Amino acid sequence: MSQFHSTLSRRDFMKALGLAGAGVGAMSAATSVFHDVDELTAAGTVQKQPWWVKDRDFKNPTVPIDWQTLPKMDGIFPYQSASTLTPQERFAMGIPGGAAGTWASPEQSQVLQDYMKNEFPGWEPGYLGMGDNRTTALFMAAHFMRMGTWPGEIQMGGKRINVQAEILKAGGSPYYWSFLGLRSSETLRPQDFGVPRWEGTPEENLQTLRQVVRFFGGNEVGAQELDDDIFKFYHKKNLGKDLVIENVDEPEETSTKMVIPSSAKYILQWTARQPYESSRRQAGEYEDAAVYWSYQRFPLVTALIQEFIYALGYTAVSTHMTGYHTAPIGTLTGMGEHCRMSSPVLTPKYGTTNRAMWVIITDMPLASTKPADFGVYEFCKTCGICADSCPFGLIEKGEPSWEATQPGSRPGFNGWRTNTTTCPHCPVCQGACPFNTDGNGSFIHELVRGTVTNTTVFNSFFANMEKTLGYGRKDPRDWWDMEDYSYGINTRY
Repeated sequence: MSQFHSTLSRRDFMKALGLAGAGVGAMSAATSVFHDVDELTAAGTVQKQPWWVKDRDFKNPTVPIDWQTLPKMDGIFPYQSASTLTPQERFAMGIPGGAAGTWASPEQSQVLQDYMKNEFPGWEPGYLGMGDNRTTALFMAAHFMRMGTWPGEIQMGGKRINVQAEILKAGGSPYYWSFLGLRSSETLRPQDFGVPRWEGTPEENLQTLRQVVRFFGGNEVGAQELDDDIFKFYHKKNLGKDLVIENVDEPEETSTKMVIPSSAKYILQWTARQPYESSRRQAGEYEDAAVYWSYQRFPLVTALIQEFIYALGYTAVSTHMTGYHTAPIGTLTGMGEHCRMSSPVLTPKYGTTNRAMWVIITDMPLASTKPADFGVYEFCKTCGICADSCPFGLIEKGEPSWEATQPGSRPGFNGWRTNTTTCPHCPVCQGACPFNTDGNGSFIHELVRGTVTNTTVFNSFFANMEKTLGYGRKDPRDWWDMEDYSYGINTRY
């Protein structure tokens, strides 16, 4: 490792890019950008961020937040109503079969078809409106038990059985994940045998949970202590029930409320990588196997992590996928930065191909991780590639705002907001982000990101370079001839 013990200055970097004559203004900051690698890799923090990611103070992410005026929201965002027509009915009527599936209107389906034909000449929609037969079939397989739902009618023992209907009949819910967690009768706990539970320092506890997250297939972990400010990001209701904190010994769920014990004041957050190459080729729900493969696997991982914490003798509750709180909390735990797309957190290693931000609240003491700064908030002001790529013009252009500029959105922070009321979740924007293109840890992208973290001088140049060099979205038809990684993920980076 010592043979790489060196630094690289901005001047050297600009020479390497052929920008040595960029001018006095650009050259004025000639101090070291790329820090001593040995020093940085020896830091030993639980959160294994790249060397070019800076830490910020707690509750002070790069996106400005006015904690005094930040409101608590009533419920989830008002998504547009799903079509009442089945795909078969649409097909019979000659309506595009649902280019974005559940959330797309017929008009939006047609917009997406036209968009794809223009983007990839020769592309033709399949029988459900978007992907060809193979792509649609891949989505159908990845769609099974998505979002943590129990299956409907399936083949079992020679009979067709509706699993979800039977569980609902028994008083259960449509999902296998839950607020309280599985709490299986087969899970044995220390207190069941009158022995002490495992105790560790907050740092040891966080490292323990990081190992568990990665064992089950997750990626990065972060943590934050839950206080009145951060609880504002949780919606007042969770699946139609009041979400409250009370001075009780154990969490509780009734017909009207979900109760978090006041002792459960630690947030565990974790991320999961989404298949990179297929993420660059998705447009419309029936091409979204990358999205749904993640949403098929990782709600179960959340339930398993809850079960692990429960088996250690602690409390663990989950409110994920019932309100828009994971993204803002992700900016506080250091998972990433607020970006122009607004709904996802843009992560330092994998951009927006890091699927969602799962959140668990626990009484297991956890060391807080700090907000991250790697230049995204400032870069997004210049870039705008995702907004330009949106077929429906729903991603805001221009400067960030303190106002609730879109239906159902939240004021109180100086950022961007996407109109989720009419967004059909296609998701073209996700595959277009320049920060996705570092999936193989290439040297030039490391240099670019190290520069973006320290100066905004080259942001416009880098955004244009991204377009010129042809990164971003790719033709979905060529994926079938690739030798992709297992799970679609390069685990060497």
